[in-house]
Amino acid sequence: MVKLAVRSIVSPQFMDARDFPIRTSGLNVFEMPLGGIIRVQGCTDDDAFRASVATSLGADLPSAERMSCSAESRIAWAGPNEYLCFCELEAEERLVFALTSALAGQFATVTLVSDSRIGFSFTGNDAHALIAKGCAIDMHPADFTVGRVVTTRFAGLHAMLMKPVADQHVVYFDIAYVEFVLKWIQDAAREFLEPAPDDSWTVR
Repeated sequence: MVKLAVRSIVSPQFMDARDFPIRTSGLNVFEMPLGGIIRVQGCTDDDAFRASVATSLGADLPSAERMSCSAESRIAWAGPNEYLCFCELEAEERLVFALTSALAGQFATVTLVSDSRIGFSFTGNDAHALIAKGCAIDMHPADFTVGRVVTTRFAGLHAMLMKPVADQHVVYFDIAYVEFVLKWIQDAAREFLEPAPDDSWTVR
């Protein structure tokens, strides 16, 4: 069934376009457009469960605090016996059907959670310093390497933090807290913002 209307981004409802997204020479922060997010729960040690998910998504389940990728999805470890599959919005219903069919009869659940999550992308040389303000995770590139994913408290909220590529971090939250998160990001980013040029000495 085709969705008649879906959100793309929600930040404009809460922030002026002059304040968000954040774009400076050392920091870029923007809201990720809505994509498909599928929660898969089952016994990680069960070979049948692992094989069924791999067949459906085209990638093996990742180890703890890691992610794995296929041509059309990214599978992130979300905790013991729980994973989140990130995909294009157009593919979510097909992948849900594939997972549900493959896992039928097994002790496993498949839940579509796309509309309940919101993600923010952080890039630039100052990104890791800004993120470090919100959590106790060591954000040094040597420790938080590409492909790592953790569930943690960020700005006091439950969040998933991942590093899909070398120059990007993505943090996902429950969408119910979007206004709080946006205000936190705006406040935490102040020290990294470039000051407006001072024209008080301009000769007229």
